[in-house]
Amino acid sequence: MKKGVQTFTVRNFMNSVEEVERSLRKIKDIGYDSVQTWTPRFMNHKEFKQLLDDIGLETCSSGGSYERMVEDPAAIEEAIEQAKIFGVEYVSVGTLPKEMRESRDGYKRYIESINKIAAELKKENLKLLYHPHALEFISLGGGLKGMDIILNESDPDGLHFALDTHWLAAAGVSVVDWIYKVKGRMKIIHFKDYAIVGGAVKIEDVCKEFAEVGEGNIDWPKVIAACRDIGVEFAIVEQDTCPGDPFDSLKISFDNMVKFGL
Repeated sequence: MKKGVQTFTVRNFMNSVEEVERSLRKIKDIGYDSVQTWTPRFMNHKEFKQLLDDIGLETCSSGGSYERMVEDPAAIEEAIEQAKIFGVEYVSVGTLPKEMRESRDGYKRYIESINKIAAELKKENLKLLYHPHALEFISLGGGLKGMDIILNESDPDGLHFALDTHWLAAAGVSVVDWIYKVKGRMKIIHFKDYAIVGGAVKIEDVCKEFAEVGEGNIDWPKVIAACRDIGVEFAIVEQDTCPGDPFDSLKISFDNMVKFGL
């Protein structure tokens, strides 16, 4: 597995071409060999791809707007063009729209539209990539969760997943079990830890934080073994908030991943 960084972690250090280059070089210097990222607003895709190549960082996905692709075939063509510039297999889409998130019908309508977009991408040997958080594990009654509909009713050749270890833990489901559930449909995973911290006023309070890999409550040897078993190719560190310098947090995560044999 390649060790990478979701550059959302260092988003506050990417506000100019100079900052972007400096941040990417810091990521490379830590030891990471890949990133999951987006093209900064002040660069075009080809310029950004050239910068990544110059630094020696591989990227694992590009992006597309679900809302635009649903309404406008031209947006699908734009997403295809972007993916080809970056040389990636995956077009990442954001979380399903809010109005679809809390009913069976909403999830089913979302997947119906996702399958249509995926069918167009498949013509170019591309796939959609979905990154779940905790909200997709909403209980819809009868033991059914929203994520079950996304997994079971989407085209397995058209929609793949980038699960997130922290959000699986936050959803109260087994991280390892869900890694196996998406076997054959996940080459990219987000690594971040789930740490229970102090601050509880009532004993029922759940005080948790995003944490560096290995600094929280997740059983990383089992997670890494499961990822290897199903053929994950990119372990992407994403830490939404860091206690200090995010590059220091990325170094801690990297060192712990090495310690765990990755």
